[in-house]
Amino acid sequence: MAQGNLNPRQRMINMMYLVLTAMLALNVSNEVLDAFETIESRFGQSIDIVKQNNESRFNNFDDAAANSSVEKVKPWKDKAQTVKDKTHELISYIDSLKKELIIKADGNKARIYTGDFSNYKLENRENTDVGTQLLYGNEESKGLGYDLKEKIGIYKTDLTQILSETENGKKLVSTIEGMLRTDDVSEGIDGSKDWVYATFYNAPAISDLAILSSISLDVRNCEAQMMSHLLEQIDAATFKFSNIQVAVIPNSSYVIKGNSLEANIFLAAYDPSVRPTAKIGGSIFNSNEEGQILYKSIQNSVGMHRLTGTIEYPGPDGIQQVPFEFQYQVGEAAAVISPTKMNLFYIGVDNPVEISVSGVPQEKISVSCSGGELRREGAGYVINPTAGSKACDISVSAEINGVRQAMKTQTFRVKKLPTPNAAVSGVTGKTATKGELAASQGLQAKMPDDFEFDLKYTVTSFRVSVTGSGGYEKEEASNGAYFSSAQRNLFNNLRPGQRVFISDIKATGPGGTFDLATLDIRIK
Repeated sequence: MAQGNLNPRQRMINMMYLVLTAMLALNVSNEVLDAFETIESRFGQSIDIVKQNNESRFNNFDDAAANSSVEKVKPWKDKAQTVKDKTHELISYIDSLKKELIIKADGNKARIYTGDFSNYKLENRENTDVGTQLLYGNEESKGLGYDLKEKIGIYKTDLTQILSETENGKKLVSTIEGMLRTDDVSEGIDGSKDWVYATFYNAPAISDLAILSSISLDVRNCEAQMMSHLLEQIDAATFKFSNIQVAVIPNSSYVIKGNSLEANIFLAAYDPSVRPTAKIGGSIFNSNEEGQILYKSIQNSVGMHRLTGTIEYPGPDGIQQVPFEFQYQVGEAAAVISPTKMNLFYIGVDNPVEISVSGVPQEKISVSCSGGELRREGAGYVINPTAGSKACDISVSAEINGVRQAMKTQTFRVKKLPTPNAAVSGVTGKTATKGELAASQGLQAKMPDDFEFDLKYTVTSFRVSVTGSGGYEKEEASNGAYFSSAQRNLFNNLRPGQRVFISDIKATGPGGTFDLATLDIRIK
């Protein structure tokens, strides 16, 4: 999936979507579901931390009023109250979606649960139907994910309207729009997918919860940005720096191994004459003219990590120090090889396969195949196993940070196509009336009902034999799929209880020519 210029959260959602789509075809281990459960829990912790910090930022308006005047602070506090109310409204709606998803997934167990659903442990976390029906919907009606998309759009509009009324507010508009982007997801040369479809369709319930929590975290981070910006509009000289809170705004709390962690670290309100610095791991990072500090570090170790340091700034009583801490998770780039039809390949037909590497565009992915021929078709690939082969090995490599890396090799079983089944058109079962046979045009050849591919076969020849009185057998042949006139004459003389045998049935189609099983029909 091509990433384009997507915002960090959408990159993460795209990555999760690719992994989760493959989970439908593969037997995903509990370890993968455990990982998403951990991510959901970490998001919840981060949301609580940002919420507490935002409450402190909001209280700073009262501190500013005590050192200046109510009239000077009130317009900005009123705008901050509006942001707070609209944030609460959107977060409450997201929480209601999470609660409904949990109830639909776990049924009575969830309904009788009396605790806080934010700490609820989902049992049917692998269920892919409840999230799809609730959030995406179906062809007849749209799910609640479209309501969520609309509410996010309204929230962005409300915030950008407030920013348009402030000095230098336009600088923050692109940040807000980027963090809450719900654009269609780019699919490269194959077009694009609707955001709701790409985000929630056919994903396990636990991943839907994680994605909803990630949206809540982005909303809280937008609230933090707005609070900080509105505080900046007050005369900074009257602000009590003793109550300052440190804000850590990362580009993402989930980072692919080999990629960079980027985070803006800054004071919630600042004096233009005060230039804070950050001490992180023995290194010093300076702030820009807006008081923001950019931290960037290549991540080469997967798992949960902690970023700790100290902000230093000059205060009335000398250098002041404020410690900070931030947790984030680094994941391994994962290659996904997902056969579109099933977990094996058939000789003689095109077997479609979707191949992707999370966080890596398609043009930087290389694919090879042993035991068959591989070709690119649209946004995916097609495999044609070599005749006589027992398995196909598909190998995937990707260019990450300029280095080509082997990502995955997966083996697929190879089988011959099953033999089609013969049937008399218009006749079902092993009995028929004389009239039903006379009305039939001839024979059909179809693949078994549970076969995944829609293949067409044509009957090329068959023989009809009827046993008459005294054991005398009459037999007529046809060189096509239709009953010959001689065969129809046999049908005209049939009596109840007689048996009609249709044998030597041959059909052609994908995979060559097949000998079909004899049909035995008793006249009723």
